[in-house]
Amino acid sequence: MNYTDLWPLIQRDLLACLQADAFLAGLPGMLIEPGAPEATVQAAVTKVLGPQPNGRSGAGYLVLPVEQAFDDNPNLPLGPLKMPVTIQFVENVVVNRGPRGTNIPIRVYAARAEKVLKLYWPVFLGKPFKPRHPVITEFTPQRDETLRVGQLNFETEEDDNTQLLKLPRPNLQPNDGQGNGGAHPQTVTITCPGSTAIYYTLDNSHPWSGNPAAVLYSAPFTVAAAGLVRARGFAAGVQYLGSDTAAVSFT
Repeated sequence: MNYTDLWPLIQRDLLACLQADAFLAGLPGMLIEPGAPEATVQAAVTKVLGPQPNGRSGAGYLVLPVEQAFDDNPNLPLGPLKMPVTIQFVENVVVNRGPRGTNIPIRVYAARAEKVLKLYWPVFLGKPFKPRHPVITEFTPQRDETLRVGQLNFETEEDDNTQLLKLPRPNLQPNDGQGNGGAHPQTVTITCPGSTAIYYTLDNSHPWSGNPAAVLYSAPFTVAAAGLVRARGFAAGVQYLGSDTAAVSFT
C-alpha cells in the first residue's frame, strides 16, 4: 500500500460490489461521507427510499464511512490495522409492502448482501470481509416507527506490505573527542548512516524540516554558547522513519 487514503476506496468498492449483484441491482444505494451531519444522512435515507427509475419505492441502503481502525496486536509495530465496515439497509415498511414497493422485506436484502460480501475480497485489503457478531442487526429507529433498518457488520484488514525502516540515531561528535559535550566553544560533526538529510537545533526544539529554528546540516559547525544541541536524521520515501533524536549538552 502506498499510503493512499484507503478508507474511501473501500467504501466506494463496497457500493460498486453491491450494485453489481443481480438481486441487489434494482435497489438504490448511496455513500455517506465521513462526518456527514444528521441532516445529510436523513436526506440520503429519503433519497434511497423515494421513487426510483424502475418505479419502485420504499427500500435502499447506505454504505457508511469507515471511521475506525484498531490494532489487536500492540506487540507488532508494523502489523496491519483492522477496520469495521457497516452497511445499513433501510425500508419504509408501509411503502415497500404496498403497490409501489418491492414487496421484499429488508432482512432478505440484508441476508443477500451478507452472502455477497463474505465472498468478496477488494483490492488494498489483506483479507476478505469477515462477518462480525452479530452480522445482521435489525431495528426500528425511535424517531420513525415506519422505518426498518437492517445493519450489516463486517471487519476487514488493510493490505500493508510496506516495510518501514528506521534510521540509526545520529552521532554528535564534539571536537574534544569525548562525545559528551562540555565547555564551549567547540566544533560539532554529525553523522547518520543512511540519511539524506540531518537537521539540528540549538534551542532545545525538535529538529526537523518544518521547524524554522532547525538547521539543515551540511558541514561541522561551532557551538558558541551554552545549551543543548539536538539532531535527527531523515531519508526520502515513506518507508523510512526518522531517527531517534541525539543530543549533546554544552556548558
